[in-house]
Amino acid sequence: MPTPGVGGHLLVVALWQALLLVVPADVQRIGAAAGVSVFRRTSSTAIDLLAEGEIDAPPQRVLQVLLDFPHAGEVSQRVAESRVLTEATRELHVYQRLSLPLVADRDFAQRVTWGTHGEVVWLRFDVDNEGAPPPEESVVRLSTMNGGWELEPVQGGLGTHAIYRVRIDMAGSIPRGMVSGGAARDLPRLFEGVRAQLRRTR
Repeated sequence: MPTPGVGGHLLVVALWQALLLVVPADVQRIGAAAGVSVFRRTSSTAIDLLAEGEIDAPPQRVLQVLLDFPHAGEVSQRVAESRVLTEATRELHVYQRLSLPLVADRDFAQRVTWGTHGEVVWLRFDVDNEGAPPPEESVVRLSTMNGGWELEPVQGGLGTHAIYRVRIDMAGSIPRGMVSGGAARDLPRLFEGVRAQLRRTR
């Protein structure tokens, strides 16, 4: 990823556009680690983030890890509970609860779909709390948690250039700066979690 400037800004905008989502008017690089660059849309009323990096496995193998929701806690330490509610052809309805530092747990149900566009493998998720377990008093239920992955083959199909985008409203009184700062650390850790899970299941 180029250093942000005119060329870097245009490339980041193109990455948002590649996910077939709204192209942001402004983006800011907020961190990088483990070969993963993290960006956020500064004018969004929600937390609007994008991360991109490479993963040493083919896109279909990466997709298998991303769809293994019963083991999502092995990929991200923030996932305290994850289970599939219903399953259909290329569609899952999934419940997850997130354990976050210093604040109450968050939970949500999401509709997950996936497919291919040429050589690129894609995955989308959108909040769908209908049919989710009843809310718990100590847990804040999210109404905005949408985004997806684009997995493009590289290295002759042996590797993946992965783009992750998420738009989330954490609800409650959490400073936006704290969420963005946490994302600058957590999104590279998410990529590292996917890489580690691939090594464990190879």
